[in-house]
Amino acid sequence: MQRLFEIRNSTDREYNSLKKLWSKCFDDSADVIDNFFKKTVTPENTVSAFYNGEAVSALYIIESTIFFSGQNYPAFYIYAVCTDPDFRGQGLMKKCFDFLFEEAKSREIDYIFLVPASDSLFEMYKKLGFKTGFSYSQKIVNRACCDNKITDIRKLCYNDYVNIRKAFSTEKPVAVLDEKGFNSFYSPVGETIRAFKSGDGYAVYETENGAVTVHEIFGDEEILLQSVFELSGSDCVVVRSFSDNNNNKISGMYKTLGDVPELSNAFFGIPYGG
Repeated sequence: MQRLFEIRNSTDREYNSLKKLWSKCFDDSADVIDNFFKKTVTPENTVSAFYNGEAVSALYIIESTIFFSGQNYPAFYIYAVCTDPDFRGQGLMKKCFDFLFEEAKSREIDYIFLVPASDSLFEMYKKLGFKTGFSYSQKIVNRACCDNKITDIRKLCYNDYVNIRKAFSTEKPVAVLDEKGFNSFYSPVGETIRAFKSGDGYAVYETENGAVTVHEIFGDEEILLQSVFELSGSDCVVVRSFSDNNNNKISGMYKTLGDVPELSNAFFGIPYGG
């Protein structure tokens, strides 16, 4: 007998079911999942497939903006796309995305974008109408000699984040999370600093197994990198930034929903933390 699925927005009473599905599909801790739901999730920004009252497929919408050539375009960043392994191969994700596309049109969204979790998923998203359009350049930077410690380190606030990114997007498109997404992904200055403001710019970095990757850097790169070296204690970091047409890494995909420009080499610093 054919299974009957409901494809719709969730309700807050179904969050526990969504969290169970998340745990089944990803390696995130319960604390990370709870933090994301607490700071980011709303019923209207979740699209799910339900079977017998349980979530078996889901995706999460984070409202965003793409700044491009002086224009602001409302966008959806799609995060944590997942299907229960026991229910894969039944077209549930396509149905969730079809629902999402109609939802986005009704809310007058111009772009939908996402970062595939693995290279193998690019082909799947192409079948759903997505194109490659986000990329970054990457370089290795060794610690510069500096006698003075960096003291101008402050918490990265949402307004700083938006205004600094917007200032750097006069020629190239750049994606910016809404405030809920920002608060969910960017950790404040504390014992483990991941996002900080220094001078007229900011940087976001991640430390994993002793290796430091700077995912976003906007502003005076020399000052900001000195800050990263001081804060992380590392002598060598990997820095990702706007594509320079040399050894670019394709990082994300997008879909247009109206008469808006196609994207090429758009930048979106993949958010970490939580």
